[in-house]
Amino acid sequence: MSKLLKNALEKERKHYSEKLMSIGVYNRDNLQRMTITELRNEYFYFFRKNKAPSQNKIF
Repeated sequence: MSKLLKNALEKERKHYSEKLMSIGVYNRDNLQRMTITELRNEYFYFFRKNKAPSQNKIF
């Protein structure tokens, strides 16, 4: 894996981990065991769930 890709994945993991820890749902041990896809899904569940219904409205 290239160094650029590794750095991008580390930054993405750090971003999602910090956001999820800020709301107090997960601790660091749980987040370390999660994949980036799982972190991303949990992030969107907690931070984007209020925006999803408005995007699906029919005008």
